[in-house]
Amino acid sequence: MEVFAVTIFMSLAFAVLFAVLFFAERSQKQRRSMEQMSLMPLEADQSDR
Repeated sequence: MEVFAVTIFMSLAFAVLFAVLFFAERSQKQRRSMEQMSLMPLEADQSDR
């Protein structure tokens, strides 16, 4: 039974860690990711059409 308790605890810990990191990343609006920066030249092309 201790294995189940440890498994549930670790699952909840990882879920909370993921949620904290996710919301921390979403709150940073000034910094752009590499994917967003690589797509910036395409934004200019779409505005011309």
